[in-house]
Amino acid sequence: MTIIKSCTIFLIRYWKTIIIASVIFYGSLTSSNNLNKVHFLQIHYMDKIIHFLLYFMLSVSFQSSLIRNFHFKKYELVTITLIIVISYGLILEVFQYYYTNTRSAEFLDALANTIGCITGILLMPVIKKLNLVRFL
Repeated sequence: MTIIKSCTIFLIRYWKTIIIASVIFYGSLTSSNNLNKVHFLQIHYMDKIIHFLLYFMLSVSFQSSLIRNFHFKKYELVTITLIIVISYGLILEVFQYYYTNTRSAEFLDALANTIGCITGILLMPVIKKLNLVRFL
Protein backbone atom coordinates (compact mmCIF):
# COMPACT_ATOMS: atom_id res chain seq x y z
CA MET A 1 0.00 0.00 0.00
CA THR A 2 1.38 3.38 -0.93
CA ILE A 3 1.94 6.17 1.56
CA ILE A 4 -0.66 8.36 -0.16
CA LYS A 5 -3.27 5.62 0.02
CA SER A 6 -2.43 4.96 3.69
CA CYS A 7 -2.73 8.67 4.52
CA THR A 8 -6.01 8.91 2.66
CA ILE A 9 -7.46 5.95 4.55
CA PHE A 10 -6.26 7.45 7.84
CA LEU A 11 -7.87 10.82 7.03
CA ILE A 12 -11.15 9.18 6.08
CA ARG A 13 -11.26 7.09 9.25
CA TYR A 14 -10.21 9.82 11.67
CA TRP A 15 -11.35 13.08 10.05
CA LYS A 16 -13.59 14.13 12.96
CA THR A 17 -10.89 13.44 15.51
CA ILE A 18 -8.35 15.30 13.38
CA ILE A 19 -10.63 18.35 13.16
CA ILE A 20 -11.18 18.42 16.93
CA ALA A 21 -7.45 17.94 17.58
CA SER A 22 -6.69 20.76 15.10
CA VAL A 23 -9.12 23.13 16.83
CA ILE A 24 -7.48 22.31 20.17
CA PHE A 25 -4.02 22.80 18.64
CA TYR A 26 -4.95 26.19 17.19
CA GLY A 27 -6.67 27.32 20.38
CA SER A 28 -3.74 26.21 22.51
CA LEU A 29 -0.99 27.86 20.50
CA THR A 30 -2.61 30.96 19.04
CA SER A 31 -2.17 34.30 20.72
CA SER A 32 -4.44 34.75 23.70
CA ASN A 33 -5.29 38.20 22.27
CA ASN A 34 -7.16 36.44 19.43
CA LEU A 35 -9.14 34.27 21.83
CA ASN A 36 -10.12 37.09 24.18
CA LYS A 37 -12.05 38.80 21.40
CA VAL A 38 -14.78 36.21 21.82
CA HIS A 39 -16.61 36.90 25.08
CA PHE A 40 -18.68 33.97 26.20
CA LEU A 41 -20.66 34.21 29.35
CA GLN A 42 -18.88 35.86 32.24
CA ILE A 43 -18.41 32.58 34.09
CA HIS A 44 -15.50 32.01 36.43
CA TYR A 45 -13.07 29.44 34.99
CA MET A 46 -14.82 29.38 31.60
CA ASP A 47 -11.48 28.46 29.99
CA LYS A 48 -11.31 25.31 32.16
CA ILE A 49 -14.85 24.37 31.10
CA ILE A 50 -13.81 24.78 27.47
CA HIS A 51 -10.72 22.61 28.08
CA PHE A 52 -12.95 19.95 29.65
CA LEU A 53 -15.46 20.00 26.78
CA LEU A 54 -12.84 19.92 24.01
CA TYR A 55 -10.97 16.99 25.53
CA PHE A 56 -14.26 15.22 26.25
CA MET A 57 -15.15 15.55 22.56
CA LEU A 58 -11.65 14.48 21.48
CA SER A 59 -11.82 11.42 23.71
CA VAL A 60 -15.28 10.36 22.50
CA SER A 61 -14.41 10.99 18.85
CA PHE A 62 -11.13 9.08 19.12
CA GLN A 63 -12.80 6.14 20.85
CA SER A 64 -15.59 5.97 18.29
CA SER A 65 -13.03 5.96 15.46
CA LEU A 66 -11.12 3.15 17.16
CA ILE A 67 -14.33 1.17 17.73
CA ARG A 68 -15.29 1.47 14.04
CA ASN A 69 -11.87 0.54 12.70
CA PHE A 70 -10.44 -1.97 15.17
CA HIS A 71 -11.56 -4.71 17.50
CA PHE A 72 -9.91 -3.72 20.74
CA LYS A 73 -10.87 -5.13 24.10
CA LYS A 74 -12.40 -2.58 26.45
CA TYR A 75 -9.25 -2.14 28.57
CA GLU A 76 -7.14 -1.71 25.42
CA LEU A 77 -9.51 0.95 24.10
CA VAL A 78 -9.43 2.79 27.44
CA THR A 79 -5.65 2.55 27.73
CA ILE A 80 -4.99 3.75 24.18
CA THR A 81 -7.42 6.65 24.57
CA LEU A 82 -5.97 7.70 27.92
CA ILE A 83 -2.40 7.61 26.66
CA ILE A 84 -3.02 9.41 23.36
CA VAL A 85 -5.48 12.08 24.48
CA ILE A 86 -3.82 12.96 27.79
CA SER A 87 -0.37 12.96 26.17
CA TYR A 88 -1.68 15.30 23.47
CA GLY A 89 -2.95 17.70 26.12
CA LEU A 90 0.30 17.59 28.08
CA ILE A 91 2.41 18.12 24.97
CA LEU A 92 0.34 21.18 24.05
CA GLU A 93 0.80 22.58 27.57
CA VAL A 94 4.56 22.14 27.17
CA PHE A 95 4.40 23.85 23.76
CA GLN A 96 2.50 26.74 25.33
CA TYR A 97 5.21 27.12 27.94
CA TYR A 98 8.17 27.03 25.54
CA TYR A 99 6.86 28.38 22.23
CA THR A 100 4.30 31.10 22.95
CA ASN A 101 4.67 34.52 24.50
CA THR A 102 1.03 35.20 25.33
CA ARG A 103 0.05 31.75 26.63
CA SER A 104 1.24 29.84 29.66
CA ALA A 105 1.11 26.23 30.71
CA GLU A 106 -1.23 25.69 33.64
CA PHE A 107 -1.73 22.71 35.88
CA LEU A 108 -5.49 23.37 36.01
CA ASP A 109 -5.67 23.28 32.20
CA ALA A 110 -3.95 19.89 32.17
CA LEU A 111 -6.30 18.72 34.93
CA ALA A 112 -9.38 19.90 33.01
CA ASN A 113 -8.06 18.14 29.89
CA THR A 114 -7.54 14.91 31.83
CA ILE A 115 -10.94 15.05 33.52
CA GLY A 116 -12.58 15.69 30.12
CA CYS A 117 -10.82 12.67 28.66
CA ILE A 118 -11.75 10.40 31.57
CA THR A 119 -15.37 11.59 31.47
CA GLY A 120 -15.49 10.77 27.75
CA ILE A 121 -14.17 7.28 28.50
CA LEU A 122 -16.65 6.76 31.34
CA LEU A 123 -19.62 7.95 29.26
CA MET A 124 -18.68 5.96 26.15
CA PRO A 125 -20.72 2.87 27.21
CA VAL A 126 -23.79 5.12 27.56
CA ILE A 127 -23.09 6.68 24.16
CA LYS A 128 -22.75 3.20 22.63
CA LYS A 129 -25.90 1.96 24.36
CA LEU A 130 -27.89 4.91 22.98
CA ASN A 131 -26.44 4.03 19.56
CA LEU A 132 -24.93 7.50 19.19
CA VAL A 133 -21.54 6.17 18.03
CA ARG A 134 -22.75 6.19 14.43
CA PHE A 135 -23.03 10.00 14.62
CA LEU A 136 -19.52 10.45 15.97
